[in-house]
Amino acid sequence: MPINTQNFRAFVAAAAVLCAGTAYAQAPSANDLVGTWNLTLTSPQGTHPMTVDVKEDAGKLVATASGLPLVGAPTVATTDAGVRIAFAIDYQGQPIDIVMTGKVTGAQMKGAVDYAGGAASGDFTGSKAGASASAGAGVTGSWDVTGDGGGGWSLTLTQDGTAVAGMLKSPDGMEVPVKGTFEGSALALNVNADAAAGTVKGTLEDGKLKGSYDIGGNAGSWSATRKP
Repeated sequence: MPINTQNFRAFVAAAAVLCAGTAYAQAPSANDLVGTWNLTLTSPQGTHPMTVDVKEDAGKLVATASGLPLVGAPTVATTDAGVRIAFAIDYQGQPIDIVMTGKVTGAQMKGAVDYAGGAASGDFTGSKAGASASAGAGVTGSWDVTGDGGGGWSLTLTQDGTAVAGMLKSPDGMEVPVKGTFEGSALALNVNADAAAGTVKGTLEDGKLKGSYDIGGNAGSWSATRKP
């Protein structure tokens, strides 16, 4: 059967407009991005937790970040596909550009990471603090930690499926990476640092974590509450 070329072109044009409208409808709004995001980036060198705080100022998104040695402030913008976060870090005295592009689904964010204009690549996942807790994001978020030796510790975690990664920070500011799993209500973390290696185990009950640790030959118990 011969194809009516004019009708076919009209159909293609209408389909393109419909698809564009659908993509736009699925894109996050600026308000969707406002909040504190706990993210974990991967690279050939390992995992890198970071926190990005997004606010709206005079109709524009502005952001600050911690957890990585940033050079200047990050930029955050919505795209038709989702979100774009760009910033530079200090790497051996030189600024390295990092671009994160991904999708936002409610309080969850995930996508790809480009390092130094294609020199390396990775991915990232994360959740919005506060909202992610009510959405059942497990242990994702920032936690105030108290151990046998006292308080002042903090733990920042990002969960992707059963995999967990993050950073443990001591009262004097020392940070060590942690990595492990969260399955059911059980948290199991490995602490890998030259000065402090060991394990942290815990259970999530009624929104609080509690368990035991054995780090650098020091063992004891700990508990934690999620920061708002």
